[in-house]
Amino acid sequence: MEDEFYIDYAKLDDFQRQLVDKRTDKPMVVTGKAGSGKSVIALHKAKQVSTLGSYAIVVFTKTLRKYFNDGLEKLKLQNVYHYHGWPKQQVDYLIVDECQDFSPEQIEEMNNCGKICFFFGDSEQSIMSFRGPVQKVEETAFKYNIKLYELYFNYRLTIENALLAEKVGNVEEVVEKCKRNGEKPQLINKNSIDAQLDEIIRIIKNKSLTNVGILMRFNSKSQAKSRTGNEKLSVEYVHEYFSKKGVTNEFKYNANQATAMDLDFHSSNPKIMTWWCAKGLQFKDVFIPCSEANHEEEKRAAVYVAMTRTGERLYISYTGQLSSFFPEPTNGLYASTDEIEMI
Repeated sequence: MEDEFYIDYAKLDDFQRQLVDKRTDKPMVVTGKAGSGKSVIALHKAKQVSTLGSYAIVVFTKTLRKYFNDGLEKLKLQNVYHYHGWPKQQVDYLIVDECQDFSPEQIEEMNNCGKICFFFGDSEQSIMSFRGPVQKVEETAFKYNIKLYELYFNYRLTIENALLAEKVGNVEEVVEKCKRNGEKPQLINKNSIDAQLDEIIRIIKNKSLTNVGILMRFNSKSQAKSRTGNEKLSVEYVHEYFSKKGVTNEFKYNANQATAMDLDFHSSNPKIMTWWCAKGLQFKDVFIPCSEANHEEEKRAAVYVAMTRTGERLYISYTGQLSSFFPEPTNGLYASTDEIEMI
Protein backbone atom coordinates (compact mmCIF):
# COMPACT_ATOMS: atom_id res chain seq x y z
CA MET A 1 0.00 0.00 0.00
CA GLU A 2 2.71 2.50 0.98
CA ASP A 3 4.67 2.00 -2.25
CA GLU A 4 1.55 2.64 -4.32
CA PHE A 5 0.23 5.45 -2.14
CA TYR A 6 3.40 7.46 -1.59
CA ILE A 7 6.15 7.98 -4.16
CA ASP A 8 9.57 8.83 -2.78
CA TYR A 9 10.95 12.28 -3.57
CA ALA A 10 13.80 10.82 -5.64
CA LYS A 11 11.28 9.13 -7.97
CA LEU A 12 9.36 12.32 -8.74
CA ASP A 13 9.99 14.15 -12.00
CA ASP A 14 11.77 17.51 -12.04
CA PHE A 15 8.61 19.62 -12.06
CA GLN A 16 6.98 17.61 -9.28
CA ARG A 17 10.09 18.12 -7.14
CA GLN A 18 9.96 21.83 -7.88
CA LEU A 19 6.41 21.99 -6.52
CA VAL A 20 7.40 20.08 -3.40
CA ASP A 21 10.32 22.46 -2.88
CA LYS A 22 8.25 25.63 -3.28
CA ARG A 23 8.31 27.95 -0.31
CA THR A 24 5.69 27.09 2.29
CA ASP A 25 4.78 30.71 3.03
CA LYS A 26 2.75 31.05 -0.18
CA PRO A 27 -0.45 29.25 -1.23
CA MET A 28 -0.62 27.22 -4.43
CA VAL A 29 -3.17 25.60 -6.70
CA VAL A 30 -2.06 22.44 -8.53
CA THR A 31 -4.00 20.88 -11.39
CA GLY A 32 -3.39 18.01 -13.81
CA LYS A 33 -5.05 15.08 -15.54
CA ALA A 34 -6.08 11.92 -13.71
CA GLY A 35 -2.90 10.09 -12.73
CA SER A 36 -0.58 13.10 -12.97
CA GLY A 37 0.44 12.95 -9.30
CA LYS A 38 -1.61 15.69 -7.64
CA SER A 39 -2.28 13.65 -4.50
CA VAL A 40 1.38 12.64 -4.33
CA ILE A 41 2.41 16.29 -4.26
CA ALA A 42 -0.27 16.95 -1.63
CA LEU A 43 1.23 14.21 0.56
CA HIS A 44 4.74 15.60 0.20
CA LYS A 45 3.46 19.05 1.16
CA ALA A 46 1.69 17.55 4.19
CA LYS A 47 4.88 15.81 5.28
CA GLN A 48 6.79 19.04 4.73
CA VAL A 49 4.49 21.34 6.73
CA SER A 50 3.82 18.81 9.52
CA THR A 51 7.10 19.92 11.10
CA LEU A 52 6.37 23.63 10.66
CA GLY A 53 3.00 24.11 12.32
CA SER A 54 -0.59 22.92 12.58
CA TYR A 55 -2.10 21.37 9.45
CA ALA A 56 -5.13 19.52 8.12
CA ILE A 57 -5.95 17.62 4.94
CA VAL A 58 -9.56 17.95 3.76
CA VAL A 59 -11.20 15.73 1.12
CA PHE A 60 -14.77 15.49 -0.12
CA THR A 61 -15.61 11.78 0.20
CA LYS A 62 -15.46 9.37 3.11
CA THR A 63 -13.81 6.79 0.87
CA LEU A 64 -10.93 9.10 -0.01
CA ARG A 65 -10.50 10.02 3.66
CA LYS A 66 -10.22 6.31 4.50
CA TYR A 67 -7.72 5.82 1.66
CA PHE A 68 -5.59 8.69 2.94
CA ASN A 69 -5.82 7.53 6.55
CA ASP A 70 -4.70 4.00 5.69
CA GLY A 71 -1.84 5.28 3.56
CA LEU A 72 -0.67 7.93 6.01
CA GLU A 73 -0.26 5.54 8.94
CA LYS A 74 3.24 4.48 7.88
CA LEU A 75 4.18 8.06 7.05
CA LYS A 76 3.28 9.06 10.61
CA LEU A 77 0.91 11.74 9.39
CA GLN A 78 -2.68 12.32 10.43
CA ASN A 79 -5.32 15.06 10.50
CA VAL A 80 -7.21 13.89 7.40
CA TYR A 81 -10.87 14.90 7.35
CA HIS A 82 -13.94 14.18 5.28
CA TYR A 83 -15.32 17.67 4.72
CA HIS A 84 -18.50 17.10 6.71
CA GLY A 85 -16.46 15.76 9.63
CA TRP A 86 -13.88 18.54 9.58
CA PRO A 87 -13.91 20.68 12.75
CA LYS A 88 -13.37 23.86 10.68
CA GLN A 89 -10.68 25.14 12.98
CA GLN A 90 -7.89 27.53 12.13
CA VAL A 91 -4.62 25.89 11.06
CA ASP A 92 -1.32 27.14 9.74
CA TYR A 93 -1.58 24.95 6.65
CA LEU A 94 -4.68 23.56 4.97
CA ILE A 95 -4.36 21.02 2.15
CA VAL A 96 -7.47 20.39 0.02
CA ASP A 97 -7.46 17.40 -2.36
CA GLU A 98 -10.00 17.04 -5.21
CA CYS A 99 -10.91 20.68 -4.69
CA GLN A 100 -13.14 20.69 -7.81
CA ASP A 101 -15.74 18.80 -5.75
CA PHE A 102 -16.41 21.74 -3.44
CA SER A 103 -18.81 24.65 -3.76
CA PRO A 104 -17.63 28.27 -3.88
CA GLU A 105 -18.88 28.72 -0.31
CA GLN A 106 -16.98 25.67 0.92
CA ILE A 107 -13.77 26.81 -0.80
CA GLU A 108 -14.21 30.25 0.80
CA GLU A 109 -14.67 28.66 4.19
CA MET A 110 -11.53 26.53 3.83
CA ASN A 111 -9.49 29.42 2.48
CA ASN A 112 -10.43 31.41 5.59
CA CYS A 113 -9.44 28.57 7.94
CA GLY A 114 -5.93 28.05 6.59
CA LYS A 115 -3.26 30.71 6.92
CA ILE A 116 -1.64 29.04 3.90
CA CYS A 117 -3.77 26.85 1.61
CA PHE A 118 -2.72 24.30 -0.98
CA PHE A 119 -5.48 23.25 -3.40
CA PHE A 120 -5.22 20.21 -5.68
CA GLY A 121 -7.75 19.17 -8.34
CA ASP A 122 -8.81 18.64 -11.94
CA SER A 123 -11.92 20.35 -13.30
CA GLU A 124 -12.41 17.55 -15.88
CA GLN A 125 -13.07 15.22 -12.95
CA SER A 126 -15.79 17.39 -11.45
CA ILE A 127 -18.69 14.98 -10.92
CA MET A 128 -20.33 16.25 -7.73
CA SER A 129 -22.41 19.04 -9.24
CA PHE A 130 -25.61 17.07 -8.53
CA ARG A 131 -25.11 18.22 -4.93
CA GLY A 132 -25.09 21.86 -6.02
CA PRO A 133 -22.77 24.30 -7.83
CA VAL A 134 -19.07 23.50 -7.59
CA GLN A 135 -16.05 25.71 -8.24
CA LYS A 136 -13.55 24.89 -10.97
CA VAL A 137 -9.90 24.63 -10.00
CA GLU A 138 -9.01 27.52 -12.29
CA GLU A 139 -11.69 29.70 -10.67
CA THR A 140 -10.22 29.03 -7.24
CA ALA A 141 -6.79 30.18 -8.42
CA PHE A 142 -8.24 33.31 -10.07
CA LYS A 143 -10.58 34.25 -7.23
CA TYR A 144 -7.87 34.16 -4.56
CA ASN A 145 -5.03 35.32 -6.79
CA ILE A 146 -3.09 32.09 -6.20
CA LYS A 147 -0.45 30.83 -8.62
CA LEU A 148 -1.76 27.90 -10.69
CA TYR A 149 0.65 25.08 -11.52
CA GLU A 150 -0.20 22.33 -14.01
CA LEU A 151 1.32 18.85 -13.86
CA TYR A 152 1.97 17.46 -17.31
CA PHE A 153 2.82 13.76 -17.38
CA ASN A 154 0.31 11.01 -16.58
CA TYR A 155 1.95 8.25 -14.57
CA ARG A 156 -1.09 6.09 -13.79
CA LEU A 157 -2.78 5.44 -17.11
CA THR A 158 -1.30 3.36 -19.88
CA ILE A 159 -1.62 4.70 -23.41
CA GLU A 160 -4.09 1.93 -24.26
CA ASN A 161 -6.42 2.76 -21.37
CA ALA A 162 -6.07 6.47 -22.03
CA LEU A 163 -7.14 6.04 -25.67
CA LEU A 164 -10.46 4.56 -24.53
CA ALA A 165 -10.87 7.03 -21.65
CA GLU A 166 -10.49 9.98 -24.04
CA LYS A 167 -13.26 8.63 -26.27
CA VAL A 168 -15.64 7.91 -23.41
CA GLY A 169 -14.96 11.12 -21.50
CA ASN A 170 -14.84 13.41 -24.55
CA VAL A 171 -11.60 14.84 -23.19
CA GLU A 172 -8.35 15.69 -24.94
CA GLU A 173 -4.59 15.55 -24.30
CA VAL A 174 -4.68 12.49 -22.06
CA VAL A 175 -2.88 10.02 -24.33
CA GLU A 176 -0.02 12.35 -25.22
CA LYS A 177 0.81 12.78 -21.54
CA CYS A 178 1.01 9.05 -20.76
CA LYS A 179 4.45 7.54 -20.24
CA ARG A 180 3.96 3.82 -20.86
CA ASN A 181 2.16 1.11 -22.78
CA GLY A 182 0.12 -1.77 -21.42
CA GLU A 183 -2.69 -4.15 -22.25
CA LYS A 184 -5.70 -2.96 -24.20
CA PRO A 185 -8.98 -2.70 -22.27
CA GLN A 186 -10.85 -6.00 -22.27
CA LEU A 187 -14.55 -6.43 -23.04
CA ILE A 188 -16.59 -9.07 -21.21
CA ASN A 189 -19.89 -9.86 -22.94
CA LYS A 190 -22.12 -12.27 -20.98
CA ASN A 191 -25.80 -13.19 -21.13
CA SER A 192 -26.69 -11.78 -17.70
CA ILE A 193 -25.38 -9.52 -14.95
CA ASP A 194 -24.78 -12.53 -12.70
CA ALA A 195 -22.74 -14.11 -15.50
CA GLN A 196 -20.71 -10.90 -15.73
CA LEU A 197 -19.98 -11.09 -12.01
CA ASP A 198 -19.06 -14.79 -12.27
CA GLU A 199 -16.53 -13.93 -15.00
CA ILE A 200 -15.09 -11.12 -12.89
CA ILE A 201 -14.67 -13.54 -9.99
CA ARG A 202 -13.00 -16.06 -12.31
CA ILE A 203 -10.54 -13.47 -13.63
CA ILE A 204 -9.66 -12.25 -10.15
CA LYS A 205 -8.98 -15.80 -8.96
CA ASN A 206 -7.18 -17.06 -12.06
CA LYS A 207 -4.92 -14.03 -12.31
CA SER A 208 -4.46 -13.73 -8.53
CA LEU A 209 -5.37 -10.04 -8.67
CA THR A 210 -4.75 -8.27 -5.38
CA ASN A 211 -5.53 -4.61 -6.07
CA VAL A 212 -8.99 -4.54 -7.62
CA GLY A 213 -11.71 -1.92 -7.86
CA ILE A 214 -15.23 -2.92 -8.98
CA LEU A 215 -17.11 0.26 -9.75
CA MET A 216 -20.89 0.57 -10.01
CA ARG A 217 -23.36 3.35 -10.77
CA PHE A 218 -25.74 2.88 -7.83
CA ASN A 219 -25.20 2.52 -4.09
CA SER A 220 -28.04 0.40 -2.73
CA LYS A 221 -30.37 -2.19 -4.22
CA SER A 222 -33.37 -0.01 -3.40
CA GLN A 223 -31.83 2.99 -5.17
CA ALA A 224 -31.01 0.98 -8.30
CA LYS A 225 -34.46 -0.60 -8.37
CA SER A 226 -36.28 2.69 -7.96
CA ARG A 227 -34.26 4.30 -10.76
CA THR A 228 -34.05 1.44 -13.25
CA GLY A 229 -36.14 -1.46 -11.96
CA ASN A 230 -32.98 -3.55 -11.55
CA GLU A 231 -31.38 -3.90 -8.11
CA LYS A 232 -28.37 -5.71 -9.61
CA LEU A 233 -26.84 -2.44 -10.80
CA SER A 234 -25.74 -1.60 -7.25
CA VAL A 235 -22.75 -1.92 -4.96
CA GLU A 236 -24.94 -3.61 -2.37
CA TYR A 237 -26.01 -6.37 -4.76
CA VAL A 238 -22.46 -7.05 -6.03
CA HIS A 239 -21.14 -7.15 -2.46
CA GLU A 240 -23.80 -9.68 -1.48
CA TYR A 241 -23.27 -11.74 -4.64
CA PHE A 242 -19.51 -11.96 -4.11
CA SER A 243 -20.04 -12.93 -0.49
CA LYS A 244 -22.48 -15.71 -1.47
CA LYS A 245 -19.84 -17.00 -3.88
CA GLY A 246 -17.29 -17.14 -1.07
CA VAL A 247 -15.28 -14.15 -2.29
CA THR A 248 -14.14 -11.93 0.57
CA ASN A 249 -14.67 -8.34 -0.48
CA GLU A 250 -14.83 -4.84 0.90
CA PHE A 251 -17.34 -2.15 0.03
CA LYS A 252 -18.81 1.25 0.57
CA TYR A 253 -22.36 2.33 -0.21
CA ASN A 254 -25.04 4.65 1.08
CA ALA A 255 -28.55 3.43 1.88
CA ASN A 256 -31.42 5.15 3.69
CA GLN A 257 -29.23 8.15 4.55
CA ALA A 258 -26.71 5.87 6.28
CA THR A 259 -23.26 4.75 5.13
CA ALA A 260 -22.24 1.10 5.03
CA MET A 261 -18.46 0.96 4.71
CA ASP A 262 -15.97 -1.84 5.23
CA LEU A 263 -12.73 -0.79 3.55
CA ASP A 264 -9.12 -1.59 4.39
CA PHE A 265 -6.74 -0.30 1.77
CA HIS A 266 -3.94 -2.41 3.26
CA SER A 267 -5.77 -5.60 2.26
CA SER A 268 -5.75 -7.47 -1.06
CA ASN A 269 -9.54 -7.98 -1.15
CA PRO A 270 -11.56 -6.55 -4.08
CA LYS A 271 -13.09 -3.15 -3.28
CA ILE A 272 -16.66 -2.45 -4.47
CA MET A 273 -17.95 1.14 -4.62
CA THR A 274 -19.66 3.65 -6.89
CA TRP A 275 -17.96 5.64 -9.63
CA TRP A 276 -18.23 8.73 -7.43
CA CYS A 277 -16.75 7.10 -4.33
CA ALA A 278 -13.72 5.99 -6.38
CA LYS A 279 -12.66 9.58 -7.01
CA GLY A 280 -9.04 10.13 -6.02
CA LEU A 281 -8.34 6.40 -5.66
CA GLN A 282 -6.28 4.07 -7.82
CA PHE A 283 -6.22 0.32 -8.41
CA LYS A 284 -4.08 -1.89 -10.58
CA ASP A 285 -7.20 -3.53 -12.03
CA VAL A 286 -10.60 -1.91 -12.53
CA PHE A 287 -13.83 -3.65 -13.52
CA ILE A 288 -16.86 -1.65 -14.69
CA PRO A 289 -19.84 -4.06 -14.82
CA CYS A 290 -23.26 -3.42 -16.33
CA SER A 291 -21.87 -1.28 -19.14
CA GLU A 292 -24.82 -2.14 -21.34
CA ALA A 293 -26.90 0.53 -19.62
CA ASN A 294 -27.24 3.82 -21.46
CA HIS A 295 -26.77 6.77 -19.14
CA GLU A 296 -27.69 10.41 -19.20
CA GLU A 297 -25.00 12.62 -20.75
CA GLU A 298 -24.34 14.16 -17.34
CA LYS A 299 -22.99 10.79 -16.16
CA ARG A 300 -20.24 10.74 -18.81
CA ALA A 301 -17.66 12.45 -16.57
CA ALA A 302 -18.35 9.94 -13.78
CA VAL A 303 -17.70 7.01 -16.13
CA TYR A 304 -14.48 8.73 -17.23
CA VAL A 305 -13.40 9.09 -13.60
CA ALA A 306 -14.15 5.40 -12.97
CA MET A 307 -12.11 4.30 -16.00
CA THR A 308 -9.11 6.42 -15.03
CA ARG A 309 -8.75 4.73 -11.63
CA THR A 310 -6.76 1.89 -13.20
CA GLY A 311 -3.00 1.69 -13.34
CA GLU A 312 -2.79 -1.54 -15.32
CA ARG A 313 -5.86 -3.39 -16.64
CA LEU A 314 -9.35 -2.18 -17.44
CA TYR A 315 -12.32 -4.55 -17.88
CA ILE A 316 -15.67 -3.42 -19.30
CA SER A 317 -18.47 -6.00 -18.90
CA TYR A 318 -21.93 -5.89 -20.43
CA THR A 319 -24.94 -7.92 -21.56
CA GLY A 320 -26.41 -7.47 -25.01
CA GLN A 321 -25.37 -4.14 -26.52
CA LEU A 322 -22.57 -1.97 -25.16
CA SER A 323 -23.54 1.46 -23.81
CA SER A 324 -23.42 4.32 -26.31
CA PHE A 325 -20.75 5.95 -24.12
CA PHE A 326 -18.29 3.33 -25.35
CA PRO A 327 -16.91 2.94 -28.89
CA GLU A 328 -18.08 -0.09 -30.86
CA PRO A 329 -16.36 -3.37 -29.92
CA THR A 330 -14.94 -3.63 -33.44
CA ASN A 331 -13.05 -0.33 -33.52
CA GLY A 332 -9.67 -1.70 -32.36
CA LEU A 333 -9.47 -0.02 -28.95
CA TYR A 334 -10.20 -3.26 -27.12
CA ALA A 335 -8.16 -6.44 -26.76
CA SER A 336 -8.88 -8.97 -29.49
CA THR A 337 -9.59 -12.65 -28.76
CA ASP A 338 -6.01 -13.54 -29.63
CA GLU A 339 -4.63 -10.82 -27.36
CA ILE A 340 -6.84 -11.97 -24.46
CA GLU A 341 -5.63 -15.56 -24.85
CA MET A 342 -2.03 -14.36 -24.63
CA ILE A 343 -2.65 -12.43 -21.41
